[in-house]
Formats: sequence, structure tokens, C-alpha cells
Amino acid sequence: MKKVFSMVLAFILMFSTLPSAFAANEVKTKGSLTIHKYAHEKDGQKGEEGTGEPGQKVPEGATPIKGVKYEVVKIANFKVIERNGEIVKEAVEKVDNATPISDVTGDDGTVTFKDLPIGRYLVKEVSGPDNVNINTEPYTIDIPMTDKEGKKLNYDVHIYPKNEIKRGAVELTKVDDAGKPLKDVEFTLYHKGTDKVVVDKAGKELTGLKTDKDGKIRVDGLLYGEYYFKESKALEGYVLDPKKYEFKVEKSGAFPKDGQAGYGEIVKLDKITNYKKPTIDKKINGNLNGLPINVDEEFTYDIKTTLPGDIHKYKKYVITDNVDPKLTIIGTPIVTIDGEKVSSDVVKVTLGEKTPAGQLVTVTVENFKALEGKKELHLQIKSKVNGDINGGTEIKNIAKIDYETGDEVTPPDEETTTPPVTVIVTDGKISLKKIDGDTKEALKGAKFELRKDGKVVKVKGVDVVGVTDEAGMINWGNIPYGEYEIVEIEAPTYKNDKGEVKSYQKLREAIKVTINKDNQTVNLTVENNKSGWILPATGGIGTILFTVVGLVLMGAAFMFLRRKAQ
Repeated sequence: MKKVFSMVLAFILMFSTLPSAFAANEVKTKGSLTIHKYAHEKDGQKGEEGTGEPGQKVPEGATPIKGVKYEVVKIANFKVIERNGEIVKEAVEKVDNATPISDVTGDDGTVTFKDLPIGRYLVKEVSGPDNVNINTEPYTIDIPMTDKEGKKLNYDVHIYPKNEIKRGAVELTKVDDAGKPLKDVEFTLYHKGTDKVVVDKAGKELTGLKTDKDGKIRVDGLLYGEYYFKESKALEGYVLDPKKYEFKVEKSGAFPKDGQAGYGEIVKLDKITNYKKPTIDKKINGNLNGLPINVDEEFTYDIKTTLPGDIHKYKKYVITDNVDPKLTIIGTPIVTIDGEKVSSDVVKVTLGEKTPAGQLVTVTVENFKALEGKKELHLQIKSKVNGDINGGTEIKNIAKIDYETGDEVTPPDEETTTPPVTVIVTDGKISLKKIDGDTKEALKGAKFELRKDGKVVKVKGVDVVGVTDEAGMINWGNIPYGEYEIVEIEAPTYKNDKGEVKSYQKLREAIKVTINKDNQTVNLTVENNKSGWILPATGGIGTILFTVVGLVLMGAAFMFLRRKAQ
């Protein structure tokens, strides 16, 4: 009986341990795959080697990526996972035409594929945000996955793939209208649609970017996105370009740097041309400034403007010159382009009314297309100094040009003004002193005329004639530059010891003088000698004597000529 009871008890005990034994050797049929997706820089820290376990340390600076779509498809079955307590994977059977499953990473950059039947899976990155490079190479994951020692099976696999953040590169080239590279033109880089300046990885704003000797600016490390360059400082003499030069970074790329080769795609902008500003200068009779001009003497203002290479695209080009009221414009101003006259439908010349403020000359370009390829425009204005202007007067004058370029984004009107050019009204002076040839005493009453080409000179409409004063002086001013003759027309007189009025000898020849910028003041001392002739009173015996002598001489001459004729 005891023996039977022992057998029954043993039987019961044996069967009571079976469930736990079976449980210990139970094989799972499903697992899961969790993908933790991060973005990191190309040159960022490398992450830890994957173990398939959760909690892997992420490299510093890596950030979760939302919106990466993954596709997982089974490509093989495992028939036996464990045998006799040992981990094995046997009888891998290929699976064809399995239905893929897909999902997208969430805000935390993770996506989990649950209830995956045991097997081998092909994991493929299908799509993702534009700012990272998609990993196009698929990889395989086993469910379950063995640990490093090969002793433990992990049915809930965690992987930590990383995507490279896109950073691209751009190249800008600046040239003049002849295609020559322009060095030291400055640009600022902005985010498209804003006035926000781009900041590089080091936190520096990308302003004051200068073109190099080849006219180039190269910038890399730009995140995926849209940008624009804008010129912030032009070279002297060039128009500041107001346009925005837009581009988009869509792929990774970099320039060679620090011994490292460049890679990827470089965005190259079309060459950007800078045109020179129009220039304007003004001359007087070929001189730049300070030209002495006589009153009533004609002279010519020559205003020259250089036409920019893109003049045919301009919207406005106006030259103005307000001629001083001390001057009078002669005739109609003339415009020539590259030495040839132009019609009024190309360039219009307007002469305003003369006012106390001056007389305005306006030149307006009407047909810009007709000026394509032209180089210079000249405006010539003939003028003269008004006759009532004092010598020594400085008459300053400027010309200016007002223009608008043809850019879609037009900068404010620019105005360029010539430095003042000056007409100096000539101010010659003649100072003449009349003295006695023997005593050197001043002689009063000598009368002189200033003549040019045989005619008495007029200043401000008055004959230049003078009589010496008590000091023997005559002073003439406001004499225009030129060559003159001083003619004595009446000699001074004196009284001898007997009280008789006698005349000094009158000068037989004119005194020649020249007044110019190097000889503006002429000082003369003229000596007169006593003639000894007595000047009788009007109607006296002396007058009768002179008359009789004259008649006798005339009669003798008549008889001589008559006899000669016979």
C-alpha cells in the first residue's frame, strides 16, 4: 500500500512540474521594432555602437526628427529559435511578396512597429523632411535580436539611425560691364522673404561679405532653405545694385577648406554686373576753373556726362544748368553724343526764361533705347558776361545730373553735381602819372584816351578818357584783358616867369600797354617837356598870325601843284 501511494505521489509531482517546464521553454512568436530618428551635423560626434537595447546615448547636438517615413517588410522566417535551452536560428526561409507596413516618426522622432512576427525584416527610409539627407540604403533587422554575447534574445529591438543635416554652399560672382571681376564689393546674406540676416554655425551674422580678386563670394554651411544676397556697398563710382539675388539650398555641398576636399552641390548664381555711375564735369573754354573773361566776350561752357553701359535701361536722365544772371546765353545750347548732334526726339533741350535767379538750361533724354552703346553726351552753352559787371567779379556755376536706373527695385533718385567752375571778370587797371621832364613835378591837365584798334575803349558804356589831377594822376579800372594804346590828346600847360601861358610838348606816339592775368595792373610815368610855345588868348594876335601863315602856306602849295600840272 505504501508502495502504491509512493508511486501515485511521484506521478502527481511529475505532472505538477510540467507546466512550468513548458513555460520555461516557451518560444515567442512576435516582437517589435522601435526606431529613434535623429538629425546631426556631418562633422558631428559619432553615436554609440547599436545594441538593440533602449536607452542608447545620443550624440551631443543631435535632435529628434519628426516626419520620417519608414517601410518595414519581412524577407525571411526563422523556423527554430531555441533548442535544448540554447539560442539558435535555423532554417531561415526566404519570404517573397510580403506586404510592407509603414509609419512616420512623431514629435519625439520615434516610431514603433508592434506585433512583428519572428523573422528578418528589411527596413527602408522612404521619405522625410527636406532639411535632412534621406538614408537611401536599406538595412536588415532580426526579430528577435541576439545580444553581443550571443546569449540573450531581444524581442523588442531599438535602433538609433541618424540623418545628416543638409548644409549647402553658394557662389556669387561680381563683374563690371566689360566682364572684368570686381573686388571688394560688399554683400549681406538674408533669409528669403525677410530682412533677417543669416547667421552661420559660429553665430556670426553674414554681413559685409566682400568679393575676392576674382569677383567671387563663397559661402557654405547654409541650412536647407531659401536666401538672397543684397549688395550693401558698391565700389566708388559704381551704382549700388538694389536687386535681391535669390537662391535655394536643397542639397548638401561644401567648398574645399583647410586641406579637405569639397563635396556635393554648389549653387552658382549667374554673374552679377555692376555698372558705373554717370559722371558729369564742366569746363569753360577747355579750362576747368578760374577762367578770366572780359565783359561782352563770348565763351563756352562744356558740360560732359559719361553714359553708363546700361543707359538703355534707364528711366530718367536729366541734366540741368542754371546759368548765372550776370551772364547772357547766346543762341541755343547744343547737345552732341559721341561727337554727333542728336534729334529732339532722342534728347530734348529746353531753355527757360531769364529771371533774377538765372536762366535754366534743361537736357532730358527722351529715347533711352537710342543711346544703347553710346559713351558721352556733351552740352555746350555759349555765354558772355554782361557789360555792367564789375571787373574782379567771380561768377560761379554748376551743372548737375539727376537719374533713375532701370532696376525693378529702383533706388532713390541719385544726383551728381559738378564742382563749381568760375568765370572771373577781368579787372585790368591802368595808373598813369604825368610829370615834368626836368623838375619831375606832377602835371595837371594832361588829357589821355585809351584806344583799341584805333577806337576809344568803352567800359560800361562810357569812353575811357581821363585828365590828370593835381597829383598828375589818371586811374582807370575794370579794363578788360587785351592790348591797348594810350594816346595823349591834350598836353598840359604852364606859365613862364612873365606869366605867359605856354604848352608842354604833346606825346608824338601812343603808349602801348598789355593787360593780362600776369599783368593786371599797369603803372606808367609819362614825362612832358616844355615846348616854349606861347598860347595866346582866343581871338588874339597870335591866332591871327597862325591863320595868315596857314593861308600863305596853302596858297604856295596850290601854285606849286598848278605849275607841276602844266
